[in-house]
Amino acid sequence: MRISHSPANLFTGIHNPLLDKRKFESSREDIKRICRFFSIGELRHYEKEKGPVLYHANFFVFVATTRGHYALKFYPPDTAQAIAVEYAINRILTNHHFPTPIMYAGQGGQPFFASNDRLAACYSYIDGLPAWQHINQRNTFPKINTAMLSLKNILSDAMRHVPSPKKENLSTTINALVQSSRLTAYYDQKETINASLLDACQTYKHHQRLFTRQWLHSDANLTNFLIYKKTVYTLDLSHIQEDYVLSDLTSLIPSCLLLNIPAKKIKTIVKDYFTRHKIKPEYFLVLNTLIKIKLIKDYLRNIRRKESIDLSTYPPDLMHTYIFHLSKHQESIAAVLKKMHDAPPNTFQLG
Repeated sequence: MRISHSPANLFTGIHNPLLDKRKFESSREDIKRICRFFSIGELRHYEKEKGPVLYHANFFVFVATTRGHYALKFYPPDTAQAIAVEYAINRILTNHHFPTPIMYAGQGGQPFFASNDRLAACYSYIDGLPAWQHINQRNTFPKINTAMLSLKNILSDAMRHVPSPKKENLSTTINALVQSSRLTAYYDQKETINASLLDACQTYKHHQRLFTRQWLHSDANLTNFLIYKKTVYTLDLSHIQEDYVLSDLTSLIPSCLLLNIPAKKIKTIVKDYFTRHKIKPEYFLVLNTLIKIKLIKDYLRNIRRKESIDLSTYPPDLMHTYIFHLSKHQESIAAVLKKMHDAPPNTFQLG
């Protein structure tokens, strides 16, 4: 079987909907009730998401009504408070004309509707293309970096006095990864992973003053940007929180690696980000540390994926593709970690 390295085949491999065994049922009557609750018109037709559903924890249904097109996002049942916070943030951003899908409230100003053991929220539908499909256009990444800067500036002002749940301390994260590596039986590149964890731990210990926090998207991976008529729309505001400085870039870079974007282009992204956000070169230490941690998380997660999936329950061709891409992703992570380990600490190196 010939397996492609293209991003399209990657998403039909690792994130193919056929791999998703989670239960999600939603009938036409269910969708009609949701449309009535949000007052978005009479339902004409609807379609469940066909893309990389395993890439996120929620489910999407796209609807066409007499008033237009909308996206319904179905959350777990215990996320009412989180949805309410996301709605408040969405209102702040859209009032500042920040390009993101509008989140609607229904009866009584409530931004969610209980449906089949899930909570449904309603968003405007943006008929654009994922940013990674525009990857070869020269202005794509400057626009993404500008969007992250605009988001950060709006949040830093609007959320100044808002208490926020913070990401766990970096030492806690590193210790958890060390324990996970120890509990995992022998695996390829274990020495590289452990050496990178030690580097991250020592850097954080000696340069903790640089690891400040600020309000950020906190999951700014490349799939969370949509381009429509030359405008970059930022998706999935549910992750917004106070996070370590450069965490957005830390999300973006590994997603670029996953999509086989050349190291040279990624370095250009980093340089542009540092310039636009006016970040001093000494913060390369922070970026390198956070990227190492993110890549190690991904590496260990891929091991767990390989160990946990029951290959006999899926089509053989799909499983070959799935395992192939998991392995290739692990190889690329190990190569990047080795390169970063050998590079001067005040530079950024991927290849």
